[in-house]
Amino acid sequence: MSIKAVKAALLSLAALSATACATKGSYMGLDKEKAYDAELAVARLTEVVNNDDYFELRQDNSILVFTDPKSYKIWLATEEIPLVVTKFRVGPSGEKAKFQLSKNDSAAMGNTAGYKGASQKMYEGGLDGIAKNFFGFVYNQTGNTYFVFDSWTALKAFKASGGTPAGFTSSNGPKGATVVYVGASSEPAELAKKFAALHDGK
Repeated sequence: MSIKAVKAALLSLAALSATACATKGSYMGLDKEKAYDAELAVARLTEVVNNDDYFELRQDNSILVFTDPKSYKIWLATEEIPLVVTKFRVGPSGEKAKFQLSKNDSAAMGNTAGYKGASQKMYEGGLDGIAKNFFGFVYNQTGNTYFVFDSWTALKAFKASGGTPAGFTSSNGPKGATVVYVGASSEPAELAKKFAALHDGK
């Protein structure tokens, strides 16, 4: 079942009752208790699953993977990732990989053996990006090119093929990089805006 479907099911359960009682520890009645549990599950699901963004950089014999724009922007400014796990010999040519973690990922990793954060699961194919409003890119230092996507399916196919996809090409990327908006015949305004904002318009 997709994340969207799970959310919808949980929200439908929550809608069976009026707003749950806010007093912690008090009994609210069976229906209200069920609604409260459903609302809490939706909140936790939203916090844990971070699959609407995906940024992969292949550079300096390393692979860096982010699912959080704020962490990516911190890395751009400092070359440090606030919360990260490093894995060795992960890439196709034996590169090490650094996977950005959310606070929830970091806490879960400390408590659960073998736990993987969203960025690692997406990189490995264990978690799909959302079907709607997805935003991501893959950067190759060789060629100094960003391949930008609004479709997880297209990004996944690109990673699997290793080819050079067609799309609208711009030379206005960060530090003179080329930007390819994959699958677009003209500059996609919203996608270009997101990409520029991620890099502070530079």
